[in-house]
Amino acid sequence: MGFTILRLMKSVPLSLGLALLAAAVPASASERLTVEVRETAGIRRFSYPAGVLLELPRAVPADTAFRLLDGAAPVAAQFRPAASGSEVSSWRLDWNVSLPPHEARAYTVEYGRDVPPGPKAPRGLELEVGKEVFRVANPPHLSWEVPRVLTGLLRSVRTPELDYVRPDGAGLLLRDRVGGRHRLGATTETVAAAAAAGGAAGGDTKATVVREGPLAIVLRFERVEADARLAGVKSTVDLEFSVAKSWVLVSWTVDDPQGNVSSLGAELQLGLQEPSREAPAMADLGAATLVYAALGPGEEAELRAAPAGTWEVRRGARDWLEPFVAGPVEAGGARAEGWAHLMDRRMCLALGVEDFARETHDRIRLAAGGLVTVWREFTPSGAGPRAGRKSLRLGLHFVPYPPHVTAATSPQSMQAGLEVRVRG
Repeated sequence: MGFTILRLMKSVPLSLGLALLAAAVPASASERLTVEVRETAGIRRFSYPAGVLLELPRAVPADTAFRLLDGAAPVAAQFRPAASGSEVSSWRLDWNVSLPPHEARAYTVEYGRDVPPGPKAPRGLELEVGKEVFRVANPPHLSWEVPRVLTGLLRSVRTPELDYVRPDGAGLLLRDRVGGRHRLGATTETVAAAAAAGGAAGGDTKATVVREGPLAIVLRFERVEADARLAGVKSTVDLEFSVAKSWVLVSWTVDDPQGNVSSLGAELQLGLQEPSREAPAMADLGAATLVYAALGPGEEAELRAAPAGTWEVRRGARDWLEPFVAGPVEAGGARAEGWAHLMDRRMCLALGVEDFARETHDRIRLAAGGLVTVWREFTPSGAGPRAGRKSLRLGLHFVPYPPHVTAATSPQSMQAGLEVRVRG
């Protein structure tokens, strides 16, 4: 073929000869990208979920083969199109990374028609889409039930031994500019219950599966509020599940063009044993220092912090919390970290709130009976709610007691993910 083309090129114009030569050389069978992962929070990561959106130089067929290399060694990874169509240029990559504190590692993404398949994960997540609930399972260890309308946030979190959650928690909450409380995801069936609790219900919730695979599953819920007190308010909630961790990462973004939302909150009811003086519930609170407390019947503890860096932990009876541990009196002191453990002698919830009290007034409240509440207040004292985008991101990690043995990670690791970027 090459000899024929060279002879032909002697008798044709140069431009035509180059075109014929290019047509005779096969296109590249594979292409490469470099993905760099960096640990920036000073926490050792064990099989930690990492992910990134890949923007390819050009669209490729939706059935294109991908694999991920750590040096020369292929590693288990999940590649999924991030857009619809027969050819896609945006792809989502998910995989698990182990890194020492402040270390970085470079991976290579290969894709193309001749790329061999990468290794499969030894076990994987499974998704069942039901009429009323999504069921996410990591068999045989753990299963989750999420209401399709998101009322209550989580209906159950089960292992063969334990049921971590009771379905009577309020889930995600909004407060309007006059203090009215609204449950996100309420439907016509829950109007009466919401009204009895002093809130309001209405509107529709759209649920979609954004990403599905053995390593990561992401469910998205979108809702436009129908109540006049929340006019123009639109919520987008992503729930992210990972095969490597028994947690769900909750990312809630609210578009509030008229400034009708003063606070965002989350409420979850754990399935703790009834506390007693002999066997109280146990709480850890991540302030600027670790604060721990035993909570007997009817007792609660609360961490509250302000953007200036001031913080305080209160403890006592439900309707009468008293100062327990206080942070700096003046602004500029060490900030509260914004995480918590609530546990009995069987189970523990590890909770982490991202950007705790960085620009908002934030609270974490723990009750001996298992009620966990988070509030983020966007309205400074004496001022009206501001318009614009508002967000709350938190991690809920469910592990057997004690978490120091079973969690194999820390609440701070949920607050600070890995830094991932694409080079080239």
